[in-house]
Amino acid sequence: MKNGKKQLSVIDYIEGEQRPFTQLPFNARDAVAFCQLPYMHMPGFIPKFVEQGQLDDFFNQEASWDLKTPVGEDIPDSKLNPHSHALVKPNPVPLKDLLKRELYPLMVYDVVNPELCIDMVRALGESPRFREVRLSNLVEPEDKSDPERFCALTADLGNGVLFISFRGTDSTVRGWKDNYEMGFLCPVHSQKVAAAYFSQLLQSWHGALILGGHSKGGNLAIYASSVCPPEVQDKILAIYSLDGPGFNSDFLQTEGFKRIEAKIHKIVPEFSFIGSLLDSSVHYSIVKSNASGIKQHYPISWQFKKNLQFNTAEKIAPLAAYIGSTFNRWINKYDAAGKKIFIDTLFNSIAAAGYTDFDDIFSDFKSALPRLYRQFRTLPPSLREAMVQFFQDLANIAFFQLPLVKAFAHKEVGSKD
Repeated sequence: MKNGKKQLSVIDYIEGEQRPFTQLPFNARDAVAFCQLPYMHMPGFIPKFVEQGQLDDFFNQEASWDLKTPVGEDIPDSKLNPHSHALVKPNPVPLKDLLKRELYPLMVYDVVNPELCIDMVRALGESPRFREVRLSNLVEPEDKSDPERFCALTADLGNGVLFISFRGTDSTVRGWKDNYEMGFLCPVHSQKVAAAYFSQLLQSWHGALILGGHSKGGNLAIYASSVCPPEVQDKILAIYSLDGPGFNSDFLQTEGFKRIEAKIHKIVPEFSFIGSLLDSSVHYSIVKSNASGIKQHYPISWQFKKNLQFNTAEKIAPLAAYIGSTFNRWINKYDAAGKKIFIDTLFNSIAAAGYTDFDDIFSDFKSALPRLYRQFRTLPPSLREAMVQFFQDLANIAFFQLPLVKAFAHKEVGSKD
């Protein structure tokens, strides 16, 4: 609570907005709620997109856009792609069926802000706007140690629109490495998996589409929307990226991306540098958060106003803008092979220094920097110089030598809307 006043969140929006989707179409505030669901461990009665034991096969498939018939028309069962994992009759489960107290501990046992997530599920399950929304086509890793942790879920809104949500990353070093790789080294494996998932869904869904995700998930939603055929893109109403990383300049110039660019809605918190990775032509809005620093990355902390709209801000926090700009400037010095070496070296060094979670680094940045510096000094000479120089740029932050940060404070680093 700030200034003695309750700061509203997406939970207040869910509780307050009771109009059905036929009266108030799906919007970015709904996306905040639905993009949180793939982070939770859905109970076993949510229909799975891939049967037990078939995940490895699915993760190795390429997207197939042979839809047999134009999107929007019925496809006879006899013409369905026999290799598709898509469920023709998935028997989706309404959100209200999650309202079982015994399910909550398992659903949120390793998510950020578990109490708030439970409150959100309760609000969704009770709401006349959300309770009949039907969930299906769940993909989540059988091996919880899987570094990619690809997860996706569909929500049939009941008005002829399907929302497809992709899970993002957590605050682990491995998770953040995924964010950086997918932006700078596109396409990576998880992007190809997202496209395959999307293409197979289209074997059995022929209505309108909305895609979205938080963090890495937002990038996956944009990628899948960009590589599908124009006739599929015509069915996409909107794409939501919640503090998701961008793409390299080559991808931004593709015809597929340009066709869907105007449909992208990107939202970032004030302290955003995952969402500010890479220069992007995508317009974005900035929202205030109930959290501070790096924890603003999680949308469940984003603020709403009494009228249930986002509580927006004018610009990115100077410190976050400086960090993001520093990384972008360094990584863009290299070609594709050099970018991979830089990212691998940076994140492997962070892990070798004993860090598994970025929360531990940013909670005590001053103490973390000497530890990381010592690790960088152990690198081979061919890698050491670049890492040490990159480190010295970041060290300006911790030791209050902030001329660049102060300069950012006077620049228009803010909303592009």
